This record gives sequence, C-alpha cells and structure tokens, in this order.
Amino acid sequence: MLVDNSIVVIENIYRLRNEGMEPKEAAIKGANEIAGAITASTLTTICVFLPIVFVQGISRQLFTDMGLTIAYSLLASLLVALTLVPTMASTTLRKVTVRERTGFEKLLNLYERMLRVSLNHRGMLLALVVLLFIFSLYGGYRAGTAFMPDVDAPQMSMTLEMPKGSTPKETEKMADIVVERLLNIEEIETIGAFSGGLMESFGGFEGGESISFYLLLDEDKDIRNEEIKNRILDLTADLDCTISVDSSNMDISALAGSGIEVVIKGKEMDTLHQIALDMKKLLEDTEGVSQVELGLDEDLKEIRIQVDKEKAMEKGLTVAQVFSHINSIIGSKNSTTNISIENKDYPVIVLNKEDEDFTQDELEDISIKGNKEGEEVEVLLKDIASIKEAQGLSSIRRDAQERFISLTAELDSDYNIEHVSRDFERRLEDYSIPAGYRVEIAGERELINESLEDLFKMLLLAIALIYLIMVAQFQSLLSPFIILFTIPLAFTGGLLALVITGHEISVIAMIGFLVLSGVVVNNGIVFIDYTNQLREQGLNKTEALVLAGRTRMRPILMTAITTIFGLSTLSAGLGSGAEMLQPLAIVSIGGLIYATVLTLFAVPTMYHLLNRDN
Repeated sequence: MLVDNSIVVIENIYRLRNEGMEPKEAAIKGANEIAGAITASTLTTICVFLPIVFVQGISRQLFTDMGLTIAYSLLASLLVALTLVPTMASTTLRKVTVRERTGFEKLLNLYERMLRVSLNHRGMLLALVVLLFIFSLYGGYRAGTAFMPDVDAPQMSMTLEMPKGSTPKETEKMADIVVERLLNIEEIETIGAFSGGLMESFGGFEGGESISFYLLLDEDKDIRNEEIKNRILDLTADLDCTISVDSSNMDISALAGSGIEVVIKGKEMDTLHQIALDMKKLLEDTEGVSQVELGLDEDLKEIRIQVDKEKAMEKGLTVAQVFSHINSIIGSKNSTTNISIENKDYPVIVLNKEDEDFTQDELEDISIKGNKEGEEVEVLLKDIASIKEAQGLSSIRRDAQERFISLTAELDSDYNIEHVSRDFERRLEDYSIPAGYRVEIAGERELINESLEDLFKMLLLAIALIYLIMVAQFQSLLSPFIILFTIPLAFTGGLLALVITGHEISVIAMIGFLVLSGVVVNNGIVFIDYTNQLREQGLNKTEALVLAGRTRMRPILMTAITTIFGLSTLSAGLGSGAEMLQPLAIVSIGGLIYATVLTLFAVPTMYHLLNRDN
C-alpha cells in the first residue's frame, strides 16, 4: 500500500511525457492533476481506523497499534508521492517505445469493448453483482464464526486423569504407558510430565489422580496439530483413564474461553440444579459436542433437615430450638488456640473420641427434650422433621446478586462454535424454562458476538467518514455514493475467498474487511475524479467514462497487484503462528481482486446510470 500513491503519480507523469510534454512540465502537471485524488484516497484508508477511539475492550487492544502504523506510514507515502516522486520523474523518465506501447494497447482495446457492452446492459450487470453479494452473505453465514483462527504452535499440552481413588503409584504407572505410546508419533520430539507442586494448592492433582504432559513438536512437521491430537486419542483409547489434549499452547482460548458455556440463572438452587442437568442432556445430544462438564461437585452430598413447625409446636419446640440442639451435636468445632509453623497460623481443635460422622439414620434417632402441657418429653427428630439427602454445593456463585450455575462443553475439531450454538438454541426452544429462570449462552460465542458487533459499528462509522472525505473532494453527494458501491463489491470477494479457503469469519478476518473498506474506494476515487475532469473539458458521459477507464486502468491494476503480491506470502500461512493473520490476507486479496475487476465495470455503470449527460 505504501507504493500506491507513488504508482498513481508516476503513471500520470509517464502518460503526459509520452504525449510529448516536457519532463519538468509533465512532472508538475501530472502531480497536480492527481494530488486531490490520492490525498482523498489516503485519508479514506487512514480514517477506517479512527473509530477505534470509540471502541473498548479487546478490539481496541488488537487494532490500535495497527491503525497508528498504517496512518503514519501512508501519510509519509503521500508526502513522498507529491514531492520526491515528481522531482525524480522530471529527470529520469523516458518516452516509451512503440513496441512497448502495443502490448498494453491490445489489453486496453479489449477492456474498451467490454466496458461499452457493460454500459449498454447496465441492469443485467448490476443484477449479477447484487446476486453475487447475496450469495456471498449466505456463504459467510454457512462458514460460521470464530474468535481467533486456530494456530499451529510447536507445543501441545495433555492431561491424564485416573479413576477416583487411584493411588499415585497407579497414576505414575499409567503415565509411563502413555509416554511409551506417544513416543511412536514421529512429530513429537520431547515429552515432559509434572504432577503436584503449586497446582496442588488449587486442587489440580488432588489424590495423585492427574498428571499433565507438555509436548514439544518437530517445527518442520508436515501435519497439523489437530491430526497429532487425533493420533494421541486413538493410541490411548483402550486405557482405563481419561486423556484430554489441547492442540495449541498459543493461549488464544484464554482470551475467549473455548467451547460453549451455558449459564442458568435463578433463585432456588434445587431448580437451578435440575435445569442444569436438563441442559447437560441437551448439550450431550447436540451434534459436535464432545464433552460436557457441570459446574458442580457431583460427589458432594448433603443431608437436609426440614422441621414441621406445627408438629414441633405440639411438642413444645420451636425451629430455633431444634437447630440449636442439632448444631450442638454435629456442628463445627471451635478452635481452642492457634499455633505458628513456618510463619503460618494453624487452628488447634480438640475433639472427643466419641466424635464421628453422623449417618441419616442416626440423625433420625436424635432425641430432643420438649415441653408438652408443662411436662418434659423426649421427642425424636424424625417425628417432627423430614430428613433427606440432596446434591450439595461447594460454593454458591452469583452474578449481579443473582444465583447461577454454569456448564461448559468442548467441541469436536471438525465443528464450528457458531453452528453448534445454533443447533443447541434450536433444541433449547423446545425446552420449557420455569418462570423466573433464564438460560444464557456465554463463553467463546459471547465474546465473538461482542467483538464482531464492535467491529461492525466501527465499519459503519468508517464508511460514514469515508463518504464525508469524498464529499469534500468531489464537492458532490452523488459521486461519493457511486464510489461507496465498491465496498459491498469488495465484501463479496472477501467472503467468497473465506468460503473457498475454508476459513470462518473471525475477528482477524473482520480487520481485513475494515481495511478493505478504506482501500478499495481508492480506485473508484481515481476513476471518477478523472471522469469528472474529462466531462468538464466537454466530453459526453459515455466517452468520458471510456477514456477515463483506458487512462486509469494501468494505475488501478498496478496498485491492486502490488498489494495482492505483498499479501500473498501471508495468505499462504507459512511459518509458525502465520495462521493468526492468514484470514486478514485472504479477505484482502479476495476483496481486491473482485473489487478491482468490477470497479472497472460496475463503477462506470453506476456513474452512467445516476448522472445526466451534458
């Protein structure tokens, strides 16, 4: 993009020089003719990043540096194109030979014939463009969305989980078996395993039932990390343990969370728990979901004692008295003192030998002294209360003072988060949610939607700024509107490029669309600006468009080709981590190719349709 302004200026000087103008005069007039157009086109590219000041969160962090780099660089290139380039061109440009002119002349003659046909069939051309745009939108919808592209890193991580109650020795023995099998995979160079340590304090390896592995891969491997992950799962499928593999250690999932998260909000914990179990079943029945985890400790049970107030009152007891008596028997013990060991304080609790855990049957037989009609009576707890076992909670989580339970689900590698979420939402429509409770889809999809919404707002504001800059350039409301028509053309090419290459619409791809909206209008500005100059010289509408097309075809093709070639290596995704920016390059190349070809036909067609002849 840095050479675009210089290409347009030097090509215009080159043209005037070949028409017989003196070198110095050609340099001055050539730069002056094109100065307004390239200034406007540079400002349109810069202003697409201006709306970033109104965006918060991760989108702003990702784009600010890119926007500033592009803005400063393009302003410098504009200054060079209007000063240094004309100075050098006045002394170095020579006239072109007849042979050199003939080859490109054939291409110009072919383009002129095709443009005249397009101007005579305006409705058909515009209908085709609109149909392609609609088709590309459908293709983008089918492609799905992602927060960030999958990145093939030279590392992977893996976790081995043994059944509950396994001893550390059994876990280590299983780890040795797993390592032995993994060494059969050529692409894995080094395997590291660790257990305990700092992670133990967070409950990571309680009871010695888990071990984590760190895999270093061959950087010159010929297969993707996802294929290595599938090989690992196949090799360990027959083992009595659970193996989970993360195919990338490029910690992108830490930004968005991975997979689907379902949040159930409401008041009663029992109802929340029941809804969570139903949601778990719905997720497990959804195609593409590989593993569902409920945010509860399934092994944590509690005994609930519900006192019947009327029965208790008949025995001369209150609920508070019952609670106090039971608490005195099974309640938590108080510490008698604290001791310090290695700068840490520990409570000292004194227990009686008789202290032991109570079973449900033993609780039912607890006797409480009551007072019935002035006489002291022994009352069994089961006579005045119902005792039942229920699912317990290690903690109660709240969001804005509202209780909630969350579930997380991992996806199979061949499935897209957007497609799976849509399928789950369709299943959720048939589920009757109790009044006062809500089910929300969060996690990666929530962040994707928020980021894409921010970028879409940026795009709308950028287009408005582009339009205002062009209005100032052309002193007209109509000509800028015609040029804006190239933006959806570019989006058509970008969406089709994503569909053809099999990429989803990610935040990085949206940056490509954002950049495109500022870049593709440049060709239209150059084209329309020269058309208006020719019409002011007395040419009619059709001839002005044809001559402008022939004259500006060379710089339009050259600026597009230099940008496309500059992005070609990035679009191939070669090298470690290149997949991160690959969608940006694919969108930009597809959009530029499509918009450049159609700018040479659709823009003059729109101009011919909306402008009156002289």
